[in-house]
Parts: sequence; structure tokens; C-alpha cells
Amino acid sequence: MKASIFLLVALSGAVLSMTDRRVKKFKNQHIISSVPQGGCDDLIENRNIRDNNNRCKSKNTFIIGSFGRVRRICSQNNYVGHPNFYRSPKRVDILHCELSGGTNDNPCRYENKRMKRRITIACNKINNFLHWKQMYVCCFPESKRKC
Repeated sequence: MKASIFLLVALSGAVLSMTDRRVKKFKNQHIISSVPQGGCDDLIENRNIRDNNNRCKSKNTFIIGSFGRVRRICSQNNYVGHPNFYRSPKRVDILHCELSGGTNDNPCRYENKRMKRRITIACNKINNFLHWKQMYVCCFPESKRKC
């Protein structure tokens, strides 16, 4: 009995630790309070955001606002398509960064696109709290769909 309680506590700690890492990574890659003067180039370089092969990431989207505001989207009843996907009720300020050079360039160079879009966030429910899983931005400028 003691061993199973210990295992349960150890596993729940591991899950929370993994969740904390995901949240920290999400904040680093997708949350900014304001757009710095150097825009995407400075943000992506200073935060060391790369693709899985350690090359320049082809695109990255930053939400301009607080993590708390983004997290509240997960607690609203406006899920779409899947019970874990939640759409923002209003359009959100975002900065979309698209690679303008090559993936091996150093430093990476990006085109800045500031816009307002609704976002969809996939959240996992762990210990009765919704935690961020991944994010989708609805409708980029080249899309004909309306958000």
C-alpha cells in the first residue's frame, strides 16, 4: 500500500513537472506583453526559438497579452470540433513571424505581420485544471475564411 501511494505521488509530480515544462515552453514561444523594436528577428533570436532540427523556424506566432488571459480561453465553454479545442471569443492581438531568408541563415530573418485573429487552443485537463497543449491561429491573411 505504501509503495502504491509513493508511486502515485511520484507519478503526479512527474506529470506536473512535464506540464510545467510545456507551459514554460509555450510562454517562451508564444506569449509577449508588447512587440519589441526589433520585432520577430529579436524575439526569435533572444528566446532561442528554433525548429526540431535546430534551424530557423519557418513560422511562429506570438500572442500579445498575458498568459492568464490566454489560459482563460481554456476555461470557457466555446470549444470547437473537439472537446479539448477552445476558441477565443474575441479576436486577439498577434504577431505572426514568417521566415524571409533560408532555414540555415544566421541570424534568422523574419517578416512581421501584426494582426487581430481568433485563436484556438488545445488544452489538457490535469488535476481539474486546464493546461495548454498546443495553439492554432485561425485564418492567416492569405486565407479566404473569416474568423
